[in-house]
Amino acid sequence: MKRVARFTAFILGCVLTAGSTPAWAGENEMMDILIHKLVKKGVLSREDAREIKQEVAEESARMTKARAEEVKDTAKGMKGGAWLDKVKWKGDLRLRHETQKREPAVDRNRQRFRLRFGFVATPVDTLEVGVQLASGASGDPTSTNQSFSSSFDKKAIFIDQAYGKYTPWEGGSGLFSGLSLIGGKMENPLFTVSEGMVWDGDVTPEGVAVQLKAPDPVPGLDRILSVKPFLTAGAYAFSELSGDYGDPGLFVFQGGAEIALPMKMKLKTAGAYHEMTGVEGKQTSDITAASTRNTVERGYFRDDYDMVTFTNHLSLPKILGQPVSLRGDYVHNTGAKDDNGGWMAGLDVGKVTEKFGSWQTGYSYKRLESDAAFGAISDSDFGTGGTNHKGHILYASMGLNEWASVGLKYFRTDEIEGSQAHHDTFQADLQMKF
Repeated sequence: MKRVARFTAFILGCVLTAGSTPAWAGENEMMDILIHKLVKKGVLSREDAREIKQEVAEESARMTKARAEEVKDTAKGMKGGAWLDKVKWKGDLRLRHETQKREPAVDRNRQRFRLRFGFVATPVDTLEVGVQLASGASGDPTSTNQSFSSSFDKKAIFIDQAYGKYTPWEGGSGLFSGLSLIGGKMENPLFTVSEGMVWDGDVTPEGVAVQLKAPDPVPGLDRILSVKPFLTAGAYAFSELSGDYGDPGLFVFQGGAEIALPMKMKLKTAGAYHEMTGVEGKQTSDITAASTRNTVERGYFRDDYDMVTFTNHLSLPKILGQPVSLRGDYVHNTGAKDDNGGWMAGLDVGKVTEKFGSWQTGYSYKRLESDAAFGAISDSDFGTGGTNHKGHILYASMGLNEWASVGLKYFRTDEIEGSQAHHDTFQADLQMKF
């Protein structure tokens, strides 16, 4: 009899749990009628009937839970599932009004925007893939700004970053756990500071780079100072010529350290060597479409560009609860005979956070001689861009909330050689991120 009862429960469970959820109530009534008939005819005892009802109820509950999990997994799969959990989207939009007072040239007013958006994906812990699109203009590596102009025409979007980053010992221990290999069109992997000598902040080099960052302070030395060294080497394709003239390239090596000093001060310092190949004696149009303001003779670059730089950022103790820092940059081009030096020193106070009213302000002085750096990739906002400028930079910014801030910036610059033209540039920004 027990075997008959088990078999009957199995058949009833299969039949009654095969239907959809809304029909279960009616099916349970049918089950009660069937079991009642079987008890009445003596096929099942009352005890068997109770066991069958209990087992069928348990099986129904199990099936209900399983179906709910199946629906949940299906919905997650439709949304991208675990893959989307490894993708981080990013983007920002900046609106800018800019006024340029230019002597002896005519003054200029323009409204501009900068749009950047993309994602960083980590399919596995050791691999990172990054893609970023941005506004800008073809032939300008130093800016993603786009001016409002040309009768409301459509604005172009370009590939700003497209890279892969491999960190073979990610999450491990030891020095080589901080080793990364990067290839593609990438964010500048070198340590730089704002208003620096060689690099505009919007330049995204193209080629390969190797980074090694010590995850822990140097053993033994940490008894005196906490020192975390880092090394970066890059090989970048600067231009590809149609003929076999020796394609221009840029090779960079930078070494430095992050040092924790007494009184909660921190110093990040580095020295670098930038060697440009295939530039001296080449026609400017073969190298870049951007203005450089470097020394050119009959349309050809006069000098080579082998630049030694020293870059520093020092965080000082807080003053009245506000962070204070100093930054400095120095460059000397060993490939040029004259007009080959440059330096910058700056001070920053405060920090913009997600809180309304948080603020930061700063000042810097900068001097960049005509052949101290390769002008096609140097700061495009200082003077008229490129090299051969000296002057002052003042800025102030304030946070509105977690996603937005406003800022003002003023450049007062003069040309070092030549016409010695004077420029006053005012920028008013609304910065939003999403």
